[in-house]
Amino acid sequence: MPNNSTDPSVAPPAARRVARQDERRLVVLVANSKGGCGKTTLATNLAAYFAHAGQTVTLLDLDPQQSATQWVRLRQDPRVEALGWPAEEPVSLGRLQDQLQRARDVVVVDSPAGMDRHTLDHVLRVAQVVLIPVLPSPIDIRATTRFVQSVMLSPSYRRRPRRLAVIANRARTRTRMYEALRQFLTSLKIPYLVTLRDTQQYVQAMADGLSMLDQAGPRTEADQRHWRLIGEWLEVQRHLIRSLPGFH
Repeated sequence: MPNNSTDPSVAPPAARRVARQDERRLVVLVANSKGGCGKTTLATNLAAYFAHAGQTVTLLDLDPQQSATQWVRLRQDPRVEALGWPAEEPVSLGRLQDQLQRARDVVVVDSPAGMDRHTLDHVLRVAQVVLIPVLPSPIDIRATTRFVQSVMLSPSYRRRPRRLAVIANRARTRTRMYEALRQFLTSLKIPYLVTLRDTQQYVQAMADGLSMLDQAGPRTEADQRHWRLIGEWLEVQRHLIRSLPGFH
């Protein structure tokens, strides 16, 4: 029987294990060029959702404010870890890929506002799904329109389109701005998953290292249902990415 140990075409067992782990890992990018739209709120609550589902999570915190990292420290949950990023260090593809090599089952990337086109292209290269939080205001809707265009025109997206979805944040229904937001989302032809409630409970939970899924009582039942819907949609995307060649 031939000895394949020296054959460069045969990957060693460790390399095969890394490759299988990479195939199973889900990488979700939370992004928008506009600051203050709820990226960190979305990223931390997603991390909590997957942890509650029994999965291990890496929060890759690219935001200079490092709010997601502070949330992980407060939470003290062994299922959730934070990987920070030095504020003075540019985001490079090589360093991103190095960070992902040590990441867990699910990676949630909390991106900074105002990414330049190179940084955006790098983070898109490593992501499988992009979630875009948006506030229902004229300024935010215009900024998000430009951001979605930037995503779709980026070299990484044009080479391999990712699954995009929009989440309305702090939106009050039955208002003219809410209807304008719905029209905006329809025009993009991008899935609109849920409308997150405008409540201070998100702020309070963030300050305590908690999520809406950690809360008890009837006031958070609707919020928890929203997060389960987001998580279930992401699980469907993970299944499709694994099972259908060429699906992204």
